[in-house]
Amino acid sequence: MDGQTMLFSVKCRVDLHRKHFPNGATSAEIKLLDDVQEVISWAYQAGREAEGVVSPQDSSNNASLGYVIMAAERVGLKQVQIYQMVQWLHRLFDEITLEEAAEHYMQSDY
Repeated sequence: MDGQTMLFSVKCRVDLHRKHFPNGATSAEIKLLDDVQEVISWAYQAGREAEGVVSPQDSSNNASLGYVIMAAERVGLKQVQIYQMVQWLHRLFDEITLEEAAEHYMQSDY
């Protein structure tokens, strides 16, 4: 799933959650939202592919987002924190070149 698709499906999920479960959702309702988000992602991605708008850079960004999301989930970040991180990553993908990001990583303590 590319980053644009991920962002779109997460936004749809959050909107649906706020609209239909303003007082919180049960575990069954959360599972329903998971399923709906998956279908939205699939449909949105299929539409983008049909229009030919998925590029190799999107694929690279998608892989990066996947790694970051998996790491965030494994260290126990909350869904809202992961969502905010994904939003920032989308901005950085647009603002920072691959070379700048690589250089930043090489100069970091991580």
